Amino acid sequence: MIKRWLFMTLLLSAAASAETYKAKGFTIEYGKNIPISVVEQLASRVSNNKKVVLAYLNQSKQYNGTPIKENLVVYISKQRRTPYQDWNTIHIPEKRVLSAFSEEKSENSGMAVIHELTHVYAVSDFRKKKKNGYEDRFFDDGLAVFLQHRFGESPEYPDFGQDLYRAVAETAHKYGGLIALAESENIRHSSKSRLGRRLAYLQEGAFTQFLIENYGLDKYLKIYGGESVQKVTGKTFPELESDWSAILVLK
Repeated sequence: MIKRWLFMTLLLSAAASAETYKAKGFTIEYGKNIPISVVEQLASRVSNNKKVVLAYLNQSKQYNGTPIKENLVVYISKQRRTPYQDWNTIHIPEKRVLSAFSEEKSENSGMAVIHELTHVYAVSDFRKKKKNGYEDRFFDDGLAVFLQHRFGESPEYPDFGQDLYRAVAETAHKYGGLIALAESENIRHSSKSRLGRRLAYLQEGAFTQFLIENYGLDKYLKIYGGESVQKVTGKTFPELESDWSAILVLK
């Protein structure tokens, strides 16, 4: 009971100290210590990134929009250490926002805005299902990593601007080998190795790139929407994984 009271007190306290900035199609919630100039820069970044994500997805006739109908909320969070999406809300750590719009940027300045917006506007059929107790975000995170890599303004985790295939090959060498794609979500959630979690993310993004490059965005989004991989591509998932891993050796 005491823990619940403390939790509610913290929530009410955060709400009382929050400011709201209304932009076209979304709002930003932030603490009073955040300069309005930073909020305005973030709003411009989110607006531009939203256009980029939707323009990419709308190239395909297979894109049917998102089940998330509520307006987007961008929450500048004091608590979170990494960016995160929860339904219509993307949480961006306060330290990263302040760093991103300062003169002293670092690899920890990454806000992953495109990554998190992809989670809002492209919800795969697999995300509805549980795998080892977690949402199955294999394809969701694959697409998010790929689009962040392709359209992000600055190098960010997990590839930090490096070619995705090469990043997988080099990280796998350090890790001791590739992770089986069927196990990547489990490793991403449960591995105590930061290198293992990073490799899992990289593999999901690089495999997404492979599918789109070789079969096109329309077919990729058919798979994303739940259609059989073999029906769409003519190959089984293990066969596709074999084809993909062979490319990595060449890199």
